[in-house]
Amino acid sequence: MVLFTRRYKVEGLKPINFYNQELVHTSQVKYLGVILDSKLKWKAHIDAKCRKAIIAFSQLHRTTGITWGYFPKVVHWIYTMVIRPMLTYAAVVWWPRINYSTVDM
Repeated sequence: MVLFTRRYKVEGLKPINFYNQELVHTSQVKYLGVILDSKLKWKAHIDAKCRKAIIAFSQLHRTTGITWGYFPKVVHWIYTMVIRPMLTYAAVVWWPRINYSTVDM
């Protein structure tokens, strides 16, 4: 369970039971590949997606050489069809955060 609030401290939160089990309070949750935190800052989500894209790009870079490997046209296609969608996944939700110079925790 994640409580979405802008408050620094949340007081008076009673335990919530769901089917006779108490729900555990966490600061973030992953739902459909989107990491949601309690303040909706999106730092964890953006960092995770950037790490995933960097790993994929590094693997692509290792398969490309001057005299061997993929042609630049194929590399561009892989970037456009694989890596760019990794970075922009769920951008409809978090895109307003790009107006800030940093994404705070």
